[in-house]
Amino acid sequence: MSSAKIDAPHAATGEEVLHALTVDRQQGLTSAEVEQRRTTAGWNELSEAPGVPAWRRFLEQFQEVVVLILIVAAILAGIMGEWADMGAILAIVTLNAVLGFVQEAKAEQALAALERMSAPLARVIRDGTLQQVAARDLVPGDLLELEAGDHIPADARLLYSASLRVQESALTGESLPVDKDAHATLDDATAIGDRHNVVYRGTIVAGGKASAVVTQTGMQTQLGQIAGLLQRQPREPTPLQRRLDELGKVLIVTCL
Repeated sequence: MSSAKIDAPHAATGEEVLHALTVDRQQGLTSAEVEQRRTTAGWNELSEAPGVPAWRRFLEQFQEVVVLILIVAAILAGIMGEWADMGAILAIVTLNAVLGFVQEAKAEQALAALERMSAPLARVIRDGTLQQVAARDLVPGDLLELEAGDHIPADARLLYSASLRVQESALTGESLPVDKDAHATLDDATAIGDRHNVVYRGTIVAGGKASAVVTQTGMQTQLGQIAGLLQRQPREPTPLQRRLDELGKVLIVTCL
């Protein structure tokens, strides 16, 4: 099996990719081959980082030094009878915590949205017959059958196409459907948006029909790599958090 042809299927012919994946164009994979490949490739789904309970994520918003200083200031204001000052400080601290909590929740929703873009079912040729299987069951080497309206369930090299157009806006930002051609010959360095002989997970068939061989599944797909970047992206402070951090430094210097 040639990993080069799998990593850059757009730079190889359909027959070369089939040969690299050791799959018969007419028969597809056997049930035994599917199970064997799944032990290596895993399930065709986007993995998620272990979730943090909502209550814990909310309490973490109060761990910054400036927030702790403000809480102490609010307590001192209350002891001194300055109820208005105490209320104002607590309001700022609470607003900061809520904004931080909401920002983290939106990041998690972005990953969930990527998962929803995946197709629940797929039509494949296995054991010489056309079958409908759960998209999460797909493995590299599966032969896909695509038609208008289908959500593409995995990255795949086209083997045959007829007037195929794919909506790739979710992946490339291109607003109009892209024409695809199974017989296109491309250079290895061709950008994702110009790879007209491959299709990607999370995109939608806008017109035509095609057959393709799955080359990447799960987190190895282009959509999976985006999901991985979202998981690794460090949390950026909100504008209010940055201002509070600046205020905290001023308060600490002043107190010293």
